[in-house]
Amino acid sequence: MMTDEQLAGLAGYVLDGDHQAFERLYNETIGNVYRTLYMLTGSPRDAEDVAQEVYLELYRNIRKYDGSRSFRNWMYGIVVRQHSSFKRKRWREFRKEQKERERHSNEAVAKPVSARSQDATDDVMDNLDQLPDKLKQVLVLRYINDLSQQDIADALHIPVGTVKSRLSQALRRMRQMMGRDLHGESFGR
Repeated sequence: MMTDEQLAGLAGYVLDGDHQAFERLYNETIGNVYRTLYMLTGSPRDAEDVAQEVYLELYRNIRKYDGSRSFRNWMYGIVVRQHSSFKRKRWREFRKEQKERERHSNEAVAKPVSARSQDATDDVMDNLDQLPDKLKQVLVLRYINDLSQQDIADALHIPVGTVKSRLSQALRRMRQMMGRDLHGESFGR
């Protein structure tokens, strides 16, 4: 795994028009980007779709990257913004489809019932999906990507105190949903 300084160096080469540097930047970061998006979306297909948008946005805006700051934090900011954009687009599509169905039918829209797995990982993912995006984002960035609270604040452009508050609230909600303490190895501090 490359350091932030090495990634920033690659970003400089990309600015100079080196397409191989962008390919290397992609190859070095796609694993973390995909994992983050999978945790946020809960779907491999959605994670892949949003990842494509992340790299398009990264390429279009790489000239805006401030080399004195962390490249990873800048990139995770793009990841979170693209995920939020994806959720808004999905919501608009859902509402449009729902209105169409209501217009064409007087029947109530049936919601699919998904079978819940008893596996602990599935339970955590199910509960994570129930959290508001603002809480889910800080949990994923902190415990999946191992970013510090300051790094999360930089990536999301929010104060560190807000990160701490959101982490606390997210962990409290997860504990309530799980019915047990999550300060173990996966969600520990």
